Amino acid sequence: MEQPIRKKIILSLALAGSLCLPVLAAAAPVQDLRTFAQTAGSGKGEGPAAQKMAGKPSAVKEARDRKKAETPAAGKDRNRPDQKPDDLHRTREVDFTVQRGQLLSEAIGDIDGDGVDEVVDLMGNPAVEKSSFMGDLYLIAREFGPRGQNRVKYYYRPQNLGGYNAYLTLADVTGDGYPDVIIASPSGGSGGMVSYRILDVIDGKFQEIFGQEENRGVSMAGTYLPGWRARLSFPTLKQDITLDLANEKDAYRNLNVYNEDGSLKESGLRPYIQNLSQLSALDVNGDGVDEVVTIQKVLGVLNADPLGVVRTVWEYRAGGWEPRTVGFQAELYSKPTFSSSDKVTGEGGYEIVSLKVPTDNGAVEYPHFQKLDGKLAWKLNHVLESFVRSQLKNVTIGTRLNLDYDVKYSGRHYASLMVLGLLTDRDRSQAITRCWNFNMDTGEEVPLKDMIRPWGKFWKMVEKETAAGGQALKPEDVTGYYFDGEVLGLLYGDQKEVDLEAEKALPFLTKNRPGEVFLTSQSNEGNMKKEAKTEEKNGKTSK
Repeated sequence: MEQPIRKKIILSLALAGSLCLPVLAAAAPVQDLRTFAQTAGSGKGEGPAAQKMAGKPSAVKEARDRKKAETPAAGKDRNRPDQKPDDLHRTREVDFTVQRGQLLSEAIGDIDGDGVDEVVDLMGNPAVEKSSFMGDLYLIAREFGPRGQNRVKYYYRPQNLGGYNAYLTLADVTGDGYPDVIIASPSGGSGGMVSYRILDVIDGKFQEIFGQEENRGVSMAGTYLPGWRARLSFPTLKQDITLDLANEKDAYRNLNVYNEDGSLKESGLRPYIQNLSQLSALDVNGDGVDEVVTIQKVLGVLNADPLGVVRTVWEYRAGGWEPRTVGFQAELYSKPTFSSSDKVTGEGGYEIVSLKVPTDNGAVEYPHFQKLDGKLAWKLNHVLESFVRSQLKNVTIGTRLNLDYDVKYSGRHYASLMVLGLLTDRDRSQAITRCWNFNMDTGEEVPLKDMIRPWGKFWKMVEKETAAGGQALKPEDVTGYYFDGEVLGLLYGDQKEVDLEAEKALPFLTKNRPGEVFLTSQSNEGNMKKEAKTEEKNGKTSK
């Protein structure tokens, strides 16, 4: 009986081997690094059988090579023909429901160059219960579209990153033609510092190309000099900068820096430079590639004692960041870069905060939505950022751009914003006015026709009101509008505006498409009557 059993075992092993050989042949050769040396060519670990098989083509190997040639490489195409796909970096399907945390911000773009947009989510967890400080931040990039909504392609957890109102944005700062992920996480302290991370998809995974070390910015050595002066030395600048502090004698005496006669006290205090307080992606030189522009505050003794700001333009070269230009601007006792007074809270709990763009000449400030559904916030902010970028492209040598904004209305379903600015050239100036009216449920802009009901009666009223001024305004004349709760402003012509008081405009706004409920004297009176009837009915029922 032993011989038939032995034959069956040998036959089974042979059959199993024939079935497994194609799989083993298709797999990449594996070396145990604990046993084999990592050397090219034949090493100690190559036995006679391996040497015998080397250079001997097989049908399976040829099929694998053809398949590899037809399969696109993971990650971005960086014009490297010798780039090979790495099996260790291939992505797999991950159940998104297992992730934990709150969605803080979201952006959409083709971050890996595969021709398909990804949804990039910034997630976080409160450091303590009910705290608005978010720690343990991490990124998840998912396929965009109905087929891949739950398939996670990339995942990354930055080290030592947390803060208040963190958000992300996309911009190509490496010049490879695909957007990189920029994370901003304000510290929330009086210093106004913000931690930034920039990530790129390299070899099929997120890699941090701008991290904690880069957040230090440029270095500086500061010294107080006798006679109410301060000297600032930057390694990247050819000459030192000397500041005159004579106008702030009382402040520096109180800060324990100077004596009454202007001589230095032996306090050892020195001016110092902070880490980054602001980072923006801007195409400074007009070559179509965004540079990273950073702002650092130079302080005397305290956060309330600013001496100025350092503006640096960084270029990404050979996998690292190099400062192209470094400039210093004195701003003695200016307000901090981030101020809580700039924040507007809408009825739905969302926030509109101020973002500032560092420019050589001028001041650019624009609104930014946060504490919203990530996709909705991205949609709103993308519209605003695109407008700001289009204005910055008009800035050339010798021009000055100033932009500011006003939140007109921040309701539950409707928000109205206006950006005002001035582009000044050597011999001319151009005024800038742009209004946005957003549906806060969809992120879409709301045309005036969707706010007004009935349309025909409204314009009869407008024509009657404007005819007294010598021009009967028509629908085709309107270039923009806003509503601030008291006035419906209609923009037309060259920086002209017609203001309709709320008493005349609100009856036509009650059936607006976003569904915003505007409070009026009439509606309040009706609500009061309704509440009175309800209370009376409840009273009778209780009896």
